[in-house]
Amino acid sequence: MDRLIEIFRRIAFVTIWIIGGGFAVMFVLLSFHADTFLRQVMINLMALGFLVFSYFCHKLLNWILTKREET
Repeated sequence: MDRLIEIFRRIAFVTIWIIGGGFAVMFVLLSFHADTFLRQVMINLMALGFLVFSYFCHKLLNWILTKREET
């Protein structure tokens, strides 16, 4: 059972980072086509937000699954 949880954990981490990192890269590339500086900054902040949200989800999932393993 521990092996199955570890496999799920790793797949979930990869999925979180592929989706979050993919959206962040997409927004950074989109910012190159922004017509104003303010719009470029806002798009880059959205990219940073996706990276922070991915990191938060990674830490939360890690915490949940390590708490489950302790019991």
